[in-house]
Amino acid sequence: MPPNAPIFLLGLVVGTVLLAIGLLLGFWFGRKSGATGDVVDRQQFLTFLRNLSNWTNEFSGDVTRYQSQLSNINERAIGSKAAGSQEVVDLLAQIMTANRQLQERLESAEQRLESQTDQISNYLTEARTDGLTGLFNRRAFDKATDELFADWQKKEQAFSLGLIDIDHFKQINDTYGHPAGDAVLKHISNTLQTELHQSVCVARYGGEEFAMLTLASAEDAAAALDQLRSAVCKLEIKHDDQLIAVTLSAGVSRIEPDDKIGKLVRRADEALYAAKLGGRNRVYLHDGAICRLITQILPEALVPQTQSSEPLTRAQAQAADETLARQTRVQERLKRIVEEESQRIAERT
Repeated sequence: MPPNAPIFLLGLVVGTVLLAIGLLLGFWFGRKSGATGDVVDRQQFLTFLRNLSNWTNEFSGDVTRYQSQLSNINERAIGSKAAGSQEVVDLLAQIMTANRQLQERLESAEQRLESQTDQISNYLTEARTDGLTGLFNRRAFDKATDELFADWQKKEQAFSLGLIDIDHFKQINDTYGHPAGDAVLKHISNTLQTELHQSVCVARYGGEEFAMLTLASAEDAAAALDQLRSAVCKLEIKHDDQLIAVTLSAGVSRIEPDDKIGKLVRRADEALYAAKLGGRNRVYLHDGAICRLITQILPEALVPQTQSSEPLTRAQAQAADETLARQTRVQERLKRIVEEESQRIAERT
């Protein structure tokens, strides 16, 4: 066997492995095309696969030709012992040349595979994230929900879901224009990432609605969203020399025994609906039975008067009582509406 045979065999093995990796990447990414068709241009994706296929076929042919060429040279080297050392040297030089060419091809293959891998990584990133806000998109959020639900079924690792909505977002678009609306979405998204960084997943759920998944308890998740709500109230979103005030409403629910994802989302949506019906800029928690207000709302009649230390007059006290009574009636009405809506939804499903 020629001295360089081990080099050749090593090169052949590496080439075969790279070929297999290329084929597997092509096959695997082809299966993903259905999931990314609405994000990645289909023609661009098909061109990518076609180029990868052509390259792997070409590389496979090169390896075969090198193998045949070196086999012939090796046979000639074995039969040329009586012909003199010069011919053996020449033959070995040819082997070295063939090995060097193979090495160049392998290096080129590595570079091209690295480039293809970068493309795949970019495609997958685009498929998972929202282009405007940089948050996870609805598809990535649904996948994360499925994974948490699977863990819940296997290990009973509970989790909570929060739905967040920008209050009066249509009015912002109508008043300041859609570019201003986009600026608001970006600012809110940055605040979400800052305030909810310990969450499993924070996503743009659709339009002006966002969603959060966390392993925290429902109470802790609701408290985190109320802190987020408070932070957003303090934002000064500037666009074209105009300051835009923004508030959020949010609803939270937690996975329950024998629960389904659809029911979990529906409860969070009911809590969000309760927050909007209750006056917006607040957070509600669905505890499995009713929606409970988490945000501390201080009645205006009971707000301390900083310019006067006088006690409340009889009229002011009566107004405060009426305010509290009105809020109690609103809460009871809200509870009744949510219960009736839940019953209608349950009957339809």
